[in-house]
Amino acid sequence: MPYSNDILVAAKDRLAERRMSAQRTADYKREQLYTANPRLREIDRELSRIGVATAKTILKSSDSSVSMRELSEQSLALQNEYNEILSSLGLTPEALEPFYVCDKCHDTGYIEQDNRTTTCDCLKKLMSDLACEQLNAESPLQLCTFDSFNLDFYSDQPDRSGSVPLNRMSNIFNYCRAYADNFSVTSRSLLMRGATGLGKTHLSLAIANDVIRKGMSVVYVSAPDILQRLEREHFSYQYQQEENTFSSLMKCDLLIIDDLGTEFATPFTVSAVYNIFNSRILSGKPLIMNTNLTMNELLSTYSQRFVSRVMGSCDRLDFIGEDIRPRL
Repeated sequence: MPYSNDILVAAKDRLAERRMSAQRTADYKREQLYTANPRLREIDRELSRIGVATAKTILKSSDSSVSMRELSEQSLALQNEYNEILSSLGLTPEALEPFYVCDKCHDTGYIEQDNRTTTCDCLKKLMSDLACEQLNAESPLQLCTFDSFNLDFYSDQPDRSGSVPLNRMSNIFNYCRAYADNFSVTSRSLLMRGATGLGKTHLSLAIANDVIRKGMSVVYVSAPDILQRLEREHFSYQYQQEENTFSSLMKCDLLIIDDLGTEFATPFTVSAVYNIFNSRILSGKPLIMNTNLTMNELLSTYSQRFVSRVMGSCDRLDFIGEDIRPRL
């Protein structure tokens, strides 16, 4: 999937920073070693001199076989001495080479193979991560954790339906914590449903934080914002950017869509919601959807096909209680 030029440039910049950092670290280690072992510096300089002499000898028109043999023997002897000194220090020649994050492309982003230049997987992943970062730029991903979720805000008295909010929310809290602990890219999708201010966003973001700590990618979006963005890109004929945005929603390990149903409904947004959900399900990747809508309202806003797909593919968590936000 292609990415915008801005994403490509930013990814290449990050790779360049990695590469330069690896080289600076290697140069520092070598300088420290040479300072403590001056003979290594002398050998290094002598090997460089022999390299220059070898190049000059090759360029001579006369027979240079004797000179080349002598230079080769000198070089081999110096390399052996160099390696012996390193060995006595418990080091190998590789220990002085730069340590690149990607050992396939050495943090260049590209691999030369069979006379062809191909894009390394590390560059592809970095572009995907940067696209996710763009979507998450204004999200509250770091604001909510399981430790900061307070069950004391929920009543221990039965509501009109006979359910006890504290009991229901304790079960939901424990479910979400276990979901985060055991999360994988094949986890079930979730539908968090309930009135405003009952903790849906908090618990979904708590899951997100735990998933991120596992080293996986998470994209958090509010339905009004992401659908408005996709609609704007579509009708402004910014098809590549629309494709980039959709690709980021598909490629992340976990997608969280908050405030589903609060967007301005149009044929485009209704179709987009189904397309996003269905594409994630078909690819086997989980998502979490939060909504204030009842099941009947979901039916009237979207479609029987969408609700049927949701009910068959998601674990449903129904939040109950009173709005806890005034007590926070």
